[in-house]
Amino acid sequence: MLIILGYDGLEYDFVQKHDFKNLKQQSFGKTDLSDFSQPRTIVIWSSFMAGKNLEKEILAKPVMWASKLKPQDTFLKNFKSHFTIDVPGFSYIKEQHDLERKLLKGFFDKKNDVKAFDKCAFDHHKRIKQEFFKELESSKELVFGYFNLADLVGHLSFGLNAKMKIIYQELDDIAKQVQEKYSDSTILIISDHGMKAIGKFGDHSNHGFWSLNRKVDLGNPKPTDFASLISKNFKSV
Repeated sequence: MLIILGYDGLEYDFVQKHDFKNLKQQSFGKTDLSDFSQPRTIVIWSSFMAGKNLEKEILAKPVMWASKLKPQDTFLKNFKSHFTIDVPGFSYIKEQHDLERKLLKGFFDKKNDVKAFDKCAFDHHKRIKQEFFKELESSKELVFGYFNLADLVGHLSFGLNAKMKIIYQELDDIAKQVQEKYSDSTILIISDHGMKAIGKFGDHSNHGFWSLNRKVDLGNPKPTDFASLISKNFKSV
């Protein structure tokens, strides 16, 4: 089985600084985002799945976040069975993320506080986590879970080191659970971009993060490189 942990906004430098070993696995590094004009979430995740840069195509759409790929346009076409949850540009849960953006705007408009925003983020994370681990017990060849906790909380709190360590510890714990129970599977941890502190807030950094539970030397791959690597090594159709 191929297991993908999609960690939105996971910052390489923060992982290194605090030595989150389960996030780093056996091999890890930064991804190269130089092909993209900006590190936009839906653009990079969609490009990761398609194996090609979809920035111009997605930005040309009337509503960027409404962009949705079909399985045959992604590396999923190479698998007889697969499961994805909440992946931007593919299985994105629009209602949830509309609420997140509403609460984010509400924070800056002083209509709600950061606690309401964080509660929304954590409640959703718990639901996704539960469904992800349930699906790992199936016999599917690929399971792809998307977790946006580091990005979401990071936008209002990345400059708060103690708070972000709690977030990263949660993501490290998920990785540990997966590694311990599914050690025979290949586990890819991937982010679309990282995060940089702007005061107590956070903004997207111009690199992403990757790691594998295998000894490999990928250097600084582009997000679009992974589709061919996945298809070459795991093709079952």
